[in-house]
Amino acid sequence: MSRPASSRDKRGVIQNGEPGGHFSVFTKTHVAAVNPDTRLFSAFKKDTHASKVYLAGREYFSEEGQTFELRLVRKIKQQLSTDPTLRPEYPSSLGLAEFTRRATEVALGKSSKAIVENRVLGVQTPGFTGAVRLGAELLRHWYGASKAWDRPVYLSSPCDDSLVAIFQAAGIQDIREYYYWDDEQHSVCLEKLLGDLERAPEQSVVVLSASAHYPTGADLSPNQWAVITQLLMALCYGDLVRDAWPVQYCASLGMELFCAQSFSHCFGLYGQQLEFLTKRRHVYLLPNGCINMSAINSHNLDYIAESIHLALTTSL
Repeated sequence: MSRPASSRDKRGVIQNGEPGGHFSVFTKTHVAAVNPDTRLFSAFKKDTHASKVYLAGREYFSEEGQTFELRLVRKIKQQLSTDPTLRPEYPSSLGLAEFTRRATEVALGKSSKAIVENRVLGVQTPGFTGAVRLGAELLRHWYGASKAWDRPVYLSSPCDDSLVAIFQAAGIQDIREYYYWDDEQHSVCLEKLLGDLERAPEQSVVVLSASAHYPTGADLSPNQWAVITQLLMALCYGDLVRDAWPVQYCASLGMELFCAQSFSHCFGLYGQQLEFLTKRRHVYLLPNGCINMSAINSHNLDYIAESIHLALTTSL
């Protein structure tokens, strides 16, 4: 019995395609670059060295090196599973109202004037990157309603690798850097930072990290925040008051801002040292040198310390 020939519908989609015949309309779909985390984890899994250590990722690890659930999270899950009043239902497009209300209070403080005056909107997103993308989309569309907004977005140098792509995907192409970390001083260089921001055009958007700056781990002090906010009049210590202070301070000055808050960073090693750690010591870190501290335990602490010492002191 003969088979029907390949056919094409009006939109060009191939039906009953034969091998070697017409290509699908999705053949030339753009393939995203492989995430560095994925590539590194794949190399780690293939490594057979007995003392190999994976220090990337952002999960919490137990003393045995296994991912685990925080006790508080487990307790809340148990409470939810036994609550007879809970019913499965779709949340609103803005997320769970009670969750966003509480999260906003954490970021701004319950007595915040902005909250009291009902000038705050909280939206639940899938993670930190989702919040940044939503903020970028809002900026582009809001400014786009007027004459074209062609001002740049300023990101710290260095910054989270994902930020540039997030703003570009939202249609904002003019991405610039402001000086942040000074390799020689091993600290934030406020003078150069202020110099870059002073030269920024009006209506520029400046992205600042309230706490746990990634990838340096170096945060601005309250005094530095005060100086920067005077110029602009544009969370991970484990202490909510300390983490949220920069956001609350900016809000208290009447500044309008977006706050991307994560509920889900840092130790710097770079270049040849990272290659040494991976190839010769089987210690896996991302190129930015950040370490997942929860991956360090009593079983691998000595080996990691020795490996880092050798990476910093051995002639490469």
